[in-house]
Amino acid sequence: MIGSPPMPFTSTIASFLATNAAVCEPVISFLRPNAVLVPVPKSTLWKEGSLWVPDQIASSMVQVGLGGRAARLLVRTEAIPKAATSISSERPTALKHFQTLAIQKDLISAPEIVLVDDVVTSGAALLGSANRLLESYPNTPIRAFAAIRTISDSSVFEKVIHPVIGLIALRPNGLCNRRP
Repeated sequence: MIGSPPMPFTSTIASFLATNAAVCEPVISFLRPNAVLVPVPKSTLWKEGSLWVPDQIASSMVQVGLGGRAARLLVRTEAIPKAATSISSERPTALKHFQTLAIQKDLISAPEIVLVDDVVTSGAALLGSANRLLESYPNTPIRAFAAIRTISDSSVFEKVIHPVIGLIALRPNGLCNRRP
């Protein structure tokens, strides 16, 4: 909770995006009214009632008009190490994410999909999730949104609020290259 009156931080993120269009234009430009917002599953297996921040962010974004609906289209089938608490050499690869995700069928069409995550580190979770979704939605544009991106090199840090559009690519060695 944050602010006065207290509000969930996930709602604060969505409200900030919706009310600061000029600052957030690079990001909200692809959060169209018909987009289906798909939360990226946690690294652990889902337990009813557990905290799932990307799901809360996706729902909050829909409430403020940044997307048409939120849909839990992906489910984790096997627990994997959490990227944020793993040393870089032991973080799950995009392939590992892909292999440990399954599609939950949704009978409503998805004209476009935006994956929603709280933090993007290397981008492996987003890339693995996008590729799993492509199997069931091969003709649907898929983009991704992360509320926070990690920055390893402090010399490239510009400011706390710095929305950007970037790319995540798979390197020949199986690791992800995220820019920025």
